[in-house]
Amino acid sequence: MKQLLTLILLSAVCAGSFAQKEMFMSQYMHNRFAINTAFAGSAETLSAMAAVRMQWAGNPESPKAQYLSMHAPLKNDNVALGLAVFNENVAIAKNTGLTAAYAYRVNTGKMQKLAFSISAGFYTTKLNWSQVDLIDDTDPAFGDNETLTEPILGFGVSWYSNSFFVGFSTPDIFYRRSFNNESPSLELSEIDYLFTAGYLFPLSEALAVQPSFLLRMNPSGSNIADLSGTFIYNSTFLLGAAYRTNSELIAIAGWQATPQLMIAYSYDYPTGDLSNMSSGSHEISLKYNFGYKINTANPRFF
Repeated sequence: MKQLLTLILLSAVCAGSFAQKEMFMSQYMHNRFAINTAFAGSAETLSAMAAVRMQWAGNPESPKAQYLSMHAPLKNDNVALGLAVFNENVAIAKNTGLTAAYAYRVNTGKMQKLAFSISAGFYTTKLNWSQVDLIDDTDPAFGDNETLTEPILGFGVSWYSNSFFVGFSTPDIFYRRSFNNESPSLELSEIDYLFTAGYLFPLSEALAVQPSFLLRMNPSGSNIADLSGTFIYNSTFLLGAAYRTNSELIAIAGWQATPQLMIAYSYDYPTGDLSNMSSGSHEISLKYNFGYKINTANPRFF
């Protein structure tokens, strides 16, 4: 980071876009496990996903993130397990973490499940203070780099079938102020609460539409919502759009290349204060399902 002003700006805006220890992913509707571990096993097979996100492309030192997850039901169909690793580069901070999830699922109807999950892990933050360009480069407060390791503990609940999904989660109950060496604390007024839902409406034999939303609530008042709609043609091609209430428009496209492999791309265009400072954000994901345990009408999308 060449200028301290740029650092402060990126740090402040990142609080609404990436959040602490979890990525704000535009393709949440096809990667619900990333925001709510109670969706572990929802593909009814071993499902793996890798995603790469570049925030505010065109800016030097723009935030970047990578995410990899795997989850599957066990032989005991009531139990599902999941694992996720992530890496974020935000301003002078590099966050790397791992979480493991356990979900218990109950049948509530034909192809319907109610699930509860707990997830735990850790993340390591490296703060490279030497990247800050100071007027007084002898300031001892910026002389040393820091490495911090903190715990992650989250909870989730979901209800889903082959045509709808509903979920609530707290990805991490611990709160820690960015760029502060204080120990994490349990502050329910500062952590994020995530609500999500979606429904698949068949329009014809070949065409369906999937409206969905993601609401990220924080009692401190920093609430952000994603409202999206995706058209699915012939269970193969996806084309959709979304609006994020921090003044971002999002375009989403996907291709079900094989019955197991799905490739998706999304582009976030800022329309607010960042519209003159950024050429937008890019997100690419690959999802692979290792076969199907059950024959559902829409196994790839729900």
